[in-house]
Amino acid sequence: MSSVLSNLPIEDRRARVVTAAISAFSRHGYRRCTMADIAAAAGMSRPALYLLFPGKEAVFRAVAEALLADAAIAAEQAWPEGADPVDGLFGAIVAKDLPIHRLCHASDHADEILAVAASLTADLHHASAARFEALLATRLARAGQADAAGLARMLVAAATGLKHAGLPETDYIADVQRLAGLIAKK
Repeated sequence: MSSVLSNLPIEDRRARVVTAAISAFSRHGYRRCTMADIAAAAGMSRPALYLLFPGKEAVFRAVAEALLADAAIAAEQAWPEGADPVDGLFGAIVAKDLPIHRLCHASDHADEILAVAASLTADLHHASAARFEALLATRLARAGQADAAGLARMLVAAATGLKHAGLPETDYIADVQRLAGLIAKK
């Protein structure tokens, strides 16, 4: 099994580990998840995993980097230039945060994983929030919203609160729609 994987480029092997680690962390939580669990989920040996990552913390950071990068790209694509601001904001928030919301609801260990993420990957989350805030500020300014930067900052905080509120998906989506509707010009 690992001989097939060893023929893959290193980035493909790392991506395979990240995908496997998402399910391993979800299933076991951060504390109980071992490098052996991650290696088994990725279909490789533990020594092969250690050639790619020095430890569980590095794997966890790689997972966070991948999820946050995917979220940023999804948000940017969901609110293209010239789109209606209400629809664009709704689409950007949902595209960015719904996958994480679903991951959290699928794991009995979500609270633990989020607490670990707050300490191990706070820098990544701050950078991601800043990138999202910049996207919102740019799109809102181009749509003619007054104080686009201040509004963007407030919307990012509100969207983060909704994401972590623990709501069922239908309520979460409805609340994001209400939030987006607040920027409609009267």
